[in-house]
Amino acid sequence: MKVLIDTPDRLVLEHRPILFGLGLVALTLLLVYAAMIHYAEGRAATGHFVFFITAALMGPAFWFAVERVQVTFDRHAGTVTWRVRRLSGDRVETYSLDQVTRAMLQTRKGDHDSSDTHRVALVLGADRWENRQGLTRSYRSGPQAERIVGQINRWLDSARATP
Repeated sequence: MKVLIDTPDRLVLEHRPILFGLGLVALTLLLVYAAMIHYAEGRAATGHFVFFITAALMGPAFWFAVERVQVTFDRHAGTVTWRVRRLSGDRVETYSLDQVTRAMLQTRKGDHDSSDTHRVALVLGADRWENRQGLTRSYRSGPQAERIVGQINRWLDSARATP
C-alpha cells in the first residue's frame, strides 16, 4: 500500500498491484505463445492442453487475485471507507472512525527458505481475532506494511486528539 493523501483531515491509502497484473499478462502471453508453437508444429492435442491450462490458471488469477484497494480515513465525515475493485465486482464498506481501534500488522511466517510476509489490518472494536480486518488479500515482504501501520496509527491518534 502507498499513501496518496496525508493531511490532518484525510488519509488516503491505495494498493494497486500493477507489477503483479503485468506479470500475469506476461505469463499468459508466454503460455499462449507456447500453445501456438505446438499448433504450428502439428501437435494440436498439446496445443489444446496448454490453452486449457492457461485458461484454468490465468482466468481465476485475474478474476480473484488482481484487486485495487483504496482506504479513506476522513475526520470531518467521521468515517473510514474501504473500496475494493476486482473483475468479480466492486465492494464498498464504510465504518465509523470511532470503530477503528488501531491499525496492526498481520504476518505470515515464512519457512526456513523464505522471509515473512505482511499486510495491514484494522482492528474494528475490541481487539479480538474476529475484529481484525485485513485491508488486502495479499501479503508482501519488506518494511512497507509496517510503515503504513505506523502512519495510520499516528493519523488516528492525531484525529482523536483534535476536537
